[in-house]
Amino acid sequence: MPALSVIIPVYNTKIEYLSTCLDSIANSSLKDMEVIVVDDGSTVDYKELKEKYINFTFYKIENQGTLKARLFGLSKASGDYIYFIDSDDAISFDYLEAMLLTAKQTGSDIVFNDWAFWTLRTKYVCANDSTINTDFCLSGEDVLYKYFSKYGTEHSYYVIWNKIFKREILLFVKEKIEELNLPKTVFAEDVLISFFAFTKANRISNTHLGYYFYRIHNDQQIYVSNESKLLNQILSMSKVFSYMETYLKKISRFDKISELLFKWKKIMASSNYEVAKNSKYPNLIDTIKKAYGVEKLTKLPMVAQRPYAKHQLLPLNVDDIEDKLKEIFLSTGKTKIYAKKHSFALNQLAKIKRLFGKEFELVTDKKQANIIMPKEVYPLKLKILHNYFVYSLGIFLFPKGSKIRKFLKSRF
Repeated sequence: MPALSVIIPVYNTKIEYLSTCLDSIANSSLKDMEVIVVDDGSTVDYKELKEKYINFTFYKIENQGTLKARLFGLSKASGDYIYFIDSDDAISFDYLEAMLLTAKQTGSDIVFNDWAFWTLRTKYVCANDSTINTDFCLSGEDVLYKYFSKYGTEHSYYVIWNKIFKREILLFVKEKIEELNLPKTVFAEDVLISFFAFTKANRISNTHLGYYFYRIHNDQQIYVSNESKLLNQILSMSKVFSYMETYLKKISRFDKISELLFKWKKIMASSNYEVAKNSKYPNLIDTIKKAYGVEKLTKLPMVAQRPYAKHQLLPLNVDDIEDKLKEIFLSTGKTKIYAKKHSFALNQLAKIKRLFGKEFELVTDKKQANIIMPKEVYPLKLKILHNYFVYSLGIFLFPKGSKIRKFLKSRF
């Protein structure tokens, strides 16, 4: 039985994207794992990738949507812990092992790790994200409260790709979701999975080593390309809120969570309202009010965008740095390293040393070093565009759902 099962649902993902995803897993420092790729009825032929990654298990099923594909993968998984990754994203080499080690050290059912947005030109970390800039190890009633504490304003709590889950937790989730007898869905399945997982978990914790790289591109399912898709998002999310409320009442937790849940509904309604308004679908306004049970729709509050305004720009050559970090991680004995003070690489090295106890020595003379860390590349143009004030101004000027914001996100 492997320590970890990695499940990758795939639906018509570009071969280039999926190959990058699979490479990042194959290059992981964690070897005690199985990798399950679930092709959800794609029309794209992945024969070439199947032949390349012979140690990964590929399944092809009839198209049923991402949620059903994930649950199918779970039914085939045998690992002590489970990890889901989206097929167009990638992870740092130490990402999985760091979470697994933290889970074993803390006895946690769920472990979070850090993540970064990955655009066409940049990679950057949301420095205000509370799961990234704080440490926690919580148990009992604090677990579910933590899930609702940011009422949907931070991705980290409700997405599932920045966490590993104990297998028993997800088997419980699978049972609860199957009881709902859901139709094929393409939105909000992360929220549904994570919600039921947090109701069952006894302990959660986080670690900070490596990154999940969440790729931003125009083919993502979250993008609203037409009115029908936005309507589906609204109705799907409102149904998920309804499932949450029903189950919280069933387990006698609703009274303690109700205020936070309603705040989340209001934030979600405001978000959908901005998208509808900027996409010129004003006829959906009444639908949004009714779906979320709110009387008045307002502009999306800054609290929902603040975590993303302040962020850390990662080096353009982060992949080259990652290769050197992995070389150090896998080396035996004390490695002599030359690295710039207060650098991104040095920060990652310190985390590796702290979590894994790896031995290395920093030297000031390049001639004495076994490994020289690459100089980090931050073009001036990107540093200006990702300045806190410039970025905040951009969020203010270009509301969620606007075409120019979508364009800027794809470019910068």
